[in-house]
Amino acid sequence: MEPQQAIETGNWVALIAYMGFSFFVGFTIGYAFRTFLKFVFFLSGAIFILLFLLQYNGMIDINWAIFEGAYDSLIAWISPHLGGLKNFITANLSSAAMAGLGLFLGFRRK
Repeated sequence: MEPQQAIETGNWVALIAYMGFSFFVGFTIGYAFRTFLKFVFFLSGAIFILLFLLQYNGMIDINWAIFEGAYDSLIAWISPHLGGLKNFITANLSSAAMAGLGLFLGFRRK
């Protein structure tokens, strides 16, 4: 079955099989990453709102410079690891373009 024909009939399984395993892996990674980011952003936003409210009401005093230092050190630690993940994905998947497309489609909002 041709890709356009699979899309028109709504046969997504045939389309994914046509695109290959790289697309499937990229799509699942993108979907899982999007779900993880939504959870992390919601949780961190709720924590920061709570901290702002507690500081505004004078219940606690927060040293924001410590938060900034921790954030900078976290970004410095994560940056090299993300480059390694990119190299791993592009080296081990037979079709990096299809994996990239799958990653994009998995990450995008419906």
